Amino acid sequence: MSLRKENPPSSVLGLASHQSAMYSETHTYDYEKKYPSDPLGEEVKENARFWKVYLDEAEHYDDEMLGGFKDTIDSLLVFAALFSGVVTTFVTVTITAFQPNYSQTTATLLVEQVQLLRAAGNLTAINAIPSTTLNPDDASPGTNDIWINGLFFASLSLALATALLSVLVKQWLQAYSSMSFGNAKEKALIRQYRIAGFEKWQVPEIIGTLPLILHASLALFLIGLSFYGIHNVFWEHFTSLNLA
Repeated sequence: MSLRKENPPSSVLGLASHQSAMYSETHTYDYEKKYPSDPLGEEVKENARFWKVYLDEAEHYDDEMLGGFKDTIDSLLVFAALFSGVVTTFVTVTITAFQPNYSQTTATLLVEQVQLLRAAGNLTAINAIPSTTLNPDDASPGTNDIWINGLFFASLSLALATALLSVLVKQWLQAYSSMSFGNAKEKALIRQYRIAGFEKWQVPEIIGTLPLILHASLALFLIGLSFYGIHNVFWEHFTSLNLA
């Protein structure tokens, strides 16, 4: 038996369809020598040659299909894990904008205390020293801080969603390739039931969307990182002008 892939494989969101990628090269088996012929009238019995041939062809089909899917999922899991760690670091740094700035509050109170001491030494009225209006528990993040943190959190959420979906898909693939028991006919029917469910739930399409989700996460992170860099540059420039 010789099966050759004649048509180019179609793609779903950049991922080759498993229905078209069944054989990557000429696939030849002489099943007449491998399996003995069945007695007359028993061509579709439980252990007939028909079912054994079907299982051999299905095994070759599944090995190529699942091999490509597993490689894709493993790469996505590694990149999503590393990328989530990087984004988490930036989230930890930028989340301080939503917390009270106790260093600034302490510096302001010290300045006011020095002014009060000077006023007492110069016999100046205490009421002439303006009192600070800072609230130690007040945090008022700016619009840029909100946007930056929002982009970072969105990026982290998409990266974690990619990792979660990748783990679920990996479990589906493991369940699909798990060993089934019974005679040749029962194994063939179980395999056909699994491939039907595989296509019904559009698992290849889900795998094809995972890189897109991760790309969107990376894009959001880069946008947030650009805003973060521009915000810090302008803030340092503004601070240097005030100090001058």
